[in-house]
Amino acid sequence: MKRIAFALLSLPLFAAFAACSSSTTVTGTPTGDAGNGGGEDASTTPDATAGSQCSSAREQLLVPVKKTSTGEVAVVGQNGGTRTIYVDASAGGQGQAAKNPRVYVDLTAGARVDVTDETAASSTAWDLALKRTVVFTNSGDAGVGQGGAVQLSKPFASVTAADADAATIASESFFDEECNPKLDAIGAPATTFSDWYEYDQTTNIPTPKSVTYVVKGGTGKRFKVRIKAYDGLPDGGSRDNSATGFFLLEVADL
Repeated sequence: MKRIAFALLSLPLFAAFAACSSSTTVTGTPTGDAGNGGGEDASTTPDATAGSQCSSAREQLLVPVKKTSTGEVAVVGQNGGTRTIYVDASAGGQGQAAKNPRVYVDLTAGARVDVTDETAASSTAWDLALKRTVVFTNSGDAGVGQGGAVQLSKPFASVTAADADAATIASESFFDEECNPKLDAIGAPATTFSDWYEYDQTTNIPTPKSVTYVVKGGTGKRFKVRIKAYDGLPDGGSRDNSATGFFLLEVADL
């Protein structure tokens, strides 16, 4: 019930987007369909501005914060070609999240990229942006990168480059053709990662699903990613749901 109530409270805020239109026109030329791109054709050509033409609506939806995140990002484990990356995307907790920026992650280095929510839109240095439950790639309406993602119902260890070759990798599409926002079940921006968790109605704690994502990074490099925990510790352990927004990501190159 709390999940439904949150969604209903969120919707009036976003209803105003229906009247929003673009205040700028992006000059970058897409190499694929921004909403339904597949494989290597899903990327967009990097330009000086974010991929979205719905610039006014984008600012209202994403509410960019003009500072860099201080959230810790570090590689906390390595097993062959798989690295476990700790990401503090708690943004100060649920009550303070609106005042704090997203944390932007370089999946190759397992490190934070120090860009603001505004400058991230014109950077290809980051691969994933995370803030509380919202995760998105550097592509389409999110940024100028060649990114995107697709969810596979397949164990992390079993996902191969062949799976990535066969997958339809979608770039981020936050708006319809009239710049109305696409929202998930709790009123947050709908992204390529929106379905990463199950929501426990008793504890109100999101729990990662047993799925794997094929992800294209900001420069087009491919990875497989599994969200291992949402209550992780910097040593790779768990907080046992005592605090959330702390991701443990399993990542390997494809």
